[in-house]
Amino acid sequence: MSTADRDPFARYRDRMAALGFRPSSALGQNFLLDPSLHRWIADCIAPTAADTVVEIGVGLGFLTRELAARAGRVVGVEIDARLLQLAREELDDTAGIEWIAGDALGGPARTLHPAIGAALAAALPPGGRRLVIANLPYAVSGPLLAELVAATPAIDGAVLLVQKELAQRVAAGTGAADYGGLSVAVQSTFEAALLRDVPPDVFRPRPKVTSSILRLQRRDDALTGSSEQRRQFLQFVRHLFRQRRKALRTTLRAAAAAIGGSPPVVEASLLGQRAETIAPRVIADWWRACRPA
Repeated sequence: MSTADRDPFARYRDRMAALGFRPSSALGQNFLLDPSLHRWIADCIAPTAADTVVEIGVGLGFLTRELAARAGRVVGVEIDARLLQLAREELDDTAGIEWIAGDALGGPARTLHPAIGAALAAALPPGGRRLVIANLPYAVSGPLLAELVAATPAIDGAVLLVQKELAQRVAAGTGAADYGGLSVAVQSTFEAALLRDVPPDVFRPRPKVTSSILRLQRRDDALTGSSEQRRQFLQFVRHLFRQRRKALRTTLRAAAAAIGGSPPVVEASLLGQRAETIAPRVIADWWRACRPA
């Protein structure tokens, strides 16, 4: 069954009701219903038969079906056991899908679920990529983005449906009003582009905010190092932006101390500026210069 001839949502609603399911806004359980958007999102990430796609937040499996028609391997992750049951039943006739029941951030200290790490670590065919697609509630968007930056093996690209406000922060350019620690953290590794807004009326139930589709593509000069080193960089960035109104002469010392290092040597003319005026690559260079040996 393609999305073009998918059953009316009322049938899915009745099946969810039979299982005692009520959507949770905290878990981002707002179902995207527009089949053309499912196809469009799948086209944006453009998986091939050599690629592995991890889909976080399978929901009713609408997008999963589109991904399975394109990718060599789809790994569907769903925190709600009742939704996972429905998705598995709906896609029982679809090859190439594996399932993970649990929280995507179910690893130690809210890191990626170990099964997701194992799926990403599996060998790929020549030219294969590791891709992530997700519909993320606001509360977990920041931590999940940090995990994509720190992931080993490296993530090659992602398409994320997130709250518009967060997408704007991630994609903001240096010096923009929305530019901050999250912008630097993500842009140290990925080119970030806000592709389009998605209004509330294409979801059921309707969220109270507008969503946006955010595409991340791994940079040629992406931050490298072990997962632990990249987590240390994220810690450095958090402290650098913790006191946004303070000048770099203060925040650089705090950020270096947070990772047990010494402040880097910086041009005197820059020390009176604030962190939001500094490009991600420069901040990454400062981290390398001050981190402990």
